[in-house]
Amino acid sequence: MDITPIASTYSPELEEKLFEIIRLDAQLDSTVPSTIRDAIEGLLRVVNSYYSNKIEGNPTKPSELLHLNDESIEYKSKGLLEIKRHIEVQVKLNLQHSNVEEVTSQDFIKKIHEAFYEQCEPSELQILDSDGITTHQIEPGCYRLTNVRVGPHTPPSPEKISAYMSWFSNAYKVKYLPGMSKYWAMAASHHRLAWIHPFLDGNGRVSRLFTDCFMRAIGLKSYGLWSMSRGFARSSEQYYKYLDIADRQRQGSMDGRGILSDDGLTQFTEYFIDVALDQMTYFSSLLEPYKLEERINVYFQLRFNEALFDHKTKKPLKKLPLEAKDIYKTLLHSGPHSRKELQDKFQISEKKLREIVQVMVKDHLIFAPPKHKLQVRLSPHAVEVLFPYLFQ
Repeated sequence: MDITPIASTYSPELEEKLFEIIRLDAQLDSTVPSTIRDAIEGLLRVVNSYYSNKIEGNPTKPSELLHLNDESIEYKSKGLLEIKRHIEVQVKLNLQHSNVEEVTSQDFIKKIHEAFYEQCEPSELQILDSDGITTHQIEPGCYRLTNVRVGPHTPPSPEKISAYMSWFSNAYKVKYLPGMSKYWAMAASHHRLAWIHPFLDGNGRVSRLFTDCFMRAIGLKSYGLWSMSRGFARSSEQYYKYLDIADRQRQGSMDGRGILSDDGLTQFTEYFIDVALDQMTYFSSLLEPYKLEERINVYFQLRFNEALFDHKTKKPLKKLPLEAKDIYKTLLHSGPHSRKELQDKFQISEKKLREIVQVMVKDHLIFAPPKHKLQVRLSPHAVEVLFPYLFQ
C-alpha cells in the first residue's frame, strides 16, 4: 500500500511525553474507587458524546444534557437525540469489543457506523451533494459509493476503499505492533482512518469512536476516565489544522516512504499526544481523592443550605441533612451498605434513614432498591460541583 502506518522517527522529547502518558495511565487507573468507577465512566460517555458531536457542529448546551433521560426525549432537539444515540453506541461498543484484535477489523469499523446511523429517521439519511442539488443516501455500515472532497483533501475513490481498509485492518492490528509502536499507532490510526474517509457521512464520529476503542485495546486501562474528544473539541481549530497537515503529500525523498508526508504525520502525532497529556492531567487532578473529597463536602453543604437550584424549575433543591454527606462518602469509599449497617454506623433511626434515603434516591445520589444494599451514583445535580469545568 502507498501509505505508511506510523512515521519513521520520533523525537526523544516526544518519547518522553509518551512515557508520561503510560505513567499517568497507571496512576489514574489506581486512583478512582471501584465503587464509583462505573458511574464516572458513564458520565464520561456523556462528556465524550457532547464534545465529539460539538466538533461536528451540534448546538446542544451542557445544561440540556440533564434532560437526556427524560421520558419526553422524543420531543427534545435533534442535537440532543444525536448525543443520546452516540452514548448508546459507546455502551454497545464497550460490550462488543472483548477481542482486541477485532477493533481494527473492517467489520468492527462498519459496526460503529451502523450502530450510529441505524436509529436515524429516513430523512436524516439523506445528504446533499456539494453541487447543492443531488442527494445521496447514507447506508448504515456501508462504504460510500461516490467520490467526495473534504476541504483540500480528496479521499480515495470508492473502488479503492476496501483495499485501503484491508491495509488499515492489518497495519494496526494490535498483535502486529511491537513495543512502543502501538502508542504511536493510536495517533496515526486516527488520522489514516479519517484520511481514507470510508463512509459517505459520519467519518469524524466514527474515527473518534474507533480511537476510543483502540486506546483501550492497546492497554491504556484508565481510558474511559478521560476523553480525547474533549481535548479535540477544546482545540478544534488545531485538530483540523493538524489533520490537514498530515493529509499533505510527501515533500521529497527525505519525507517518508509513502505518498503522504512523514513530517505531517509526526506533527499530528505531537498534537495528539499533547492533547492526551492535557486531558489525563486534567482528569487526574479532578479525580484526585483529597480534592474530590473537598468538593463532596462543598456539595452537601450547599444542599444543606438550600443553595443549589433545579435546572428545570429554577427552584432550590430540597434540603439534605448533613448525615446525607456521611452516607454518600461511606458508600463511595467502602462500597454498598445495607440500611441496617448505615443505621448502626451513624446511630440514626430507621425512620430518619428512610427520609434521607428517599431524598437521595429522588436526586439520583444513590441506588436503593428494596431489600438490597444502597449504592452510590452520580447525580446530574452534583456533577457541576463535583466535576467543575467538565463541559468547558
